[in-house]
Amino acid sequence: MFSFIKKKKAKPEETKEQPFTRKAFDQREKVYPLSLFVTIVGREQSRFFVDSYATAGASLSMVIYSFSMPPDEVMRLLGNDNTKKDMVFTVVRTEDIPKLKKIAVARFAISRAAKGIAFAVPIDSVSGIAVYKFLADQNKEVRTNVKHG
Repeated sequence: MFSFIKKKKAKPEETKEQPFTRKAFDQREKVYPLSLFVTIVGREQSRFFVDSYATAGASLSMVIYSFSMPPDEVMRLLGNDNTKKDMVFTVVRTEDIPKLKKIAVARFAISRAAKGIAFAVPIDSVSGIAVYKFLADQNKEVRTNVKHG
């Protein structure tokens, strides 16, 4: 019913497979340095920054609501109504920091109510290639170079 076919015995030199070697990610792909751009502004100002930073190339922005507890000397300068803050944490490629800084400086110059603080902190490591690809917006060049129509 079943016919069995004898397989040829392989010679020892034929069975040696080349070991699979894959280059490290930073040798296969271009690696972009990342930074965390922090913007602290008055309450209800964060929506502008999140939208503007996304347009400028930021891959991730997160808003945290906070209350400031400054010393009495600072409180007298700021006023009692100015303790509610929005903190915008934005992960961006380091090369895009000047764009974000320009957006923040322009917005801070509008009025006293739009004042805030912005600064960048470098990110020196990320756990996992998939996380890095997401945060660095690895497909950005592919999307921007595609011609539609």
